[in-house]
Amino acid sequence: MKWLPFGTSPPEPLKKLPVIDRGLCTGCGLCLAACTHGCLAFSWNLANLVVPECCTSEGHCAASCPDGFIEMKWVAAKGERGVGEWREGGAA
Repeated sequence: MKWLPFGTSPPEPLKKLPVIDRGLCTGCGLCLAACTHGCLAFSWNLANLVVPECCTSEGHCAASCPDGFIEMKWVAAKGERGVGEWREGGAA
């Protein structure tokens, strides 16, 4: 067991989630079509991860982006640990 300094809490667990570069997103919609779980939606004609809890970390959305503006990254998250790819918190 790893001990933490007094007064600190353990880091949040990390989940592999799509990170969308909204400054470069063209709004083509291919990522929304590729996500079979409905985790993405359009907001102001840009793709957004709106339901991270349902993401299974498969990366279909990232693979479908023709310009590579979506990357799967380890992000601090909450939710059901049985859904998607998780690891213990700390450095992402």
